[in-house]
Amino acid sequence: MPFLCRRENSRENSTLARWFHDWQVVIVAARSGGRLCPAASCLSPRLPSVLDVSHARLMGGRPCEDAIWRQIVTVLDAADRGCDLFDIEELRREVDSWVEWADDHKPFAVRPYGDRAVWIGYDPAETGDSAGIVVVAPPLVPGGKFRVLERHQFKGMEFKDQAAFIEQITKRYWVTYIGVDATGMGTGVAQLVRQFFPGVTVFNYSPEVKARLVLKAYDVINDERLEYDAGCIDLTQSLLAIQKTITPSGRQVTYTAGRSRTTGHADLAWALTHALQSEPLEGGRAARGTMEIF
Repeated sequence: MPFLCRRENSRENSTLARWFHDWQVVIVAARSGGRLCPAASCLSPRLPSVLDVSHARLMGGRPCEDAIWRQIVTVLDAADRGCDLFDIEELRREVDSWVEWADDHKPFAVRPYGDRAVWIGYDPAETGDSAGIVVVAPPLVPGGKFRVLERHQFKGMEFKDQAAFIEQITKRYWVTYIGVDATGMGTGVAQLVRQFFPGVTVFNYSPEVKARLVLKAYDVINDERLEYDAGCIDLTQSLLAIQKTITPSGRQVTYTAGRSRTTGHADLAWALTHALQSEPLEGGRAARGTMEIF
C-alpha cells in the first residue's frame, strides 16, 4: 500500500503535532478495504492499526477507532428505510457507459470505437446560444440500439474552429454520416465541413423538416433504442426542452425550444435528431424484399 510521510517541523499547530507525534501521514488507500498500512501505525503509536470502514460495519453509523463518527448509506439502504424519492428499477435501467460499453468503447484510445461506423449530428449556435455536436454509434443489427458516445457544446467559438473540431472527430472515428443544420448561422460550418466530408447532409429548417426530425427521435426513444451515459443530464434536459407549438399563422404544427444556460436552445437534442436521420423512419422494421433468379 503506497503512503507518503514527511516531517512536520512547525510547532504552530500544537494539537496536530501532538496527535501525530510530529509526523504527518498521508495514506493513499482508496481500495484497501479499510485497513491502514502497517508502516503507518509504526510512525505514530496513536493511530489505529486497523480502521474498518466497510459498508457492513458503517451502515448503521458508529464512532470509529480514530474517534470520528462515520456512516455509509447506499441507495438500497435508503429504499429499505422508506425513502420514496427515486425508483430503484429505473436506476437499474440507467447506463454506466464505462461499464456497459467497456468492450466496445474506449474513450481515451486513439480509435475509441475501433473500426465501427459512427454518425455525427451538429446544431449551430443562434444569437447568444451554444452549438452542439453529438457522436452516435448506429445499431449493429437492424432494430438495435443507438449509443451516444460523445456530446460537446460550444459557445463563442468561430465557425472555422467548430468545423476543425468536427474534422478532428473524423480522424478518431470512422464517420460515415454527418448531419448539419444549415439554416442561418449553420451555413458557414456546413461549407467548411463539406471540404473534408463531401457527403455531409444539410437540413434547412421548416415545420415539415422539424416534424420529421422529432418524429424519428420520438420513434427511437419510444422503442427504447437510445442509450447514453446516465451522467449526460444535459442531454436529457435538452430533449425535454423541445415542445410542440403552432406556427404564427396558426396553420401548422412545429417544434421549438426555449433558451436557458443549461440547454441553450436544445442544441444537443437537435444535434441528436440530425444524427438519427441517417436511419429511415421505419428503422429496423422496413420491409425486406427477396429476388429469385431462375
